[in-house]
Amino acid sequence: MNLSLDTILTNARELVSRLRRDDTTADTAVSQAQYVQERILSMKQYGDDLAELNDISSHRPKTAILYNIQKENRLIKQLQKENEELKQLVIEHRSVLEKIMYKYRQDIQQLILMNKEETKAINIFNTSLAQSTIGKPAILQTTNIISQENSSPSFPRITSDLNTIIPPTQQDMSS
Repeated sequence: MNLSLDTILTNARELVSRLRRDDTTADTAVSQAQYVQERILSMKQYGDDLAELNDISSHRPKTAILYNIQKENRLIKQLQKENEELKQLVIEHRSVLEKIMYKYRQDIQQLILMNKEETKAINIFNTSLAQSTIGKPAILQTTNIISQENSSPSFPRITSDLNTIIPPTQQDMSS
């Protein structure tokens, strides 16, 4: 009996493993079937949408399409014309700006030259002023020395001589 029980257990194990494989295969088949069903539904929806668009386009008159194309062409031509006008304005603006910058550069160069000339004139004036004042202190000092020599020693002597000749009065002493 042991043998038959072992055989039964072995057969049962094989059946369980087959059932697991079959279960996995069935799950895979179900998921693939769901994917195929979703694809079929989306293709059907696409076909319906395409048929609806074809119906709409067949009902639309051809003149309306032509009118819209002509309208777009007019708009494109108008935009091209406006684009050309804007290009011309940019060219004119650039030309005017170049003239302004040319004049500005000339004025700046003139100001720089005038500033250099003014600086030179100030330097020349300062140099001549310094040279003219260099000689004057020597002359003033010489004049001062001469005047001190003439007035200092002889003036007290003269006053003392005068005092001896003419005695000072009371009134002279008080003042």
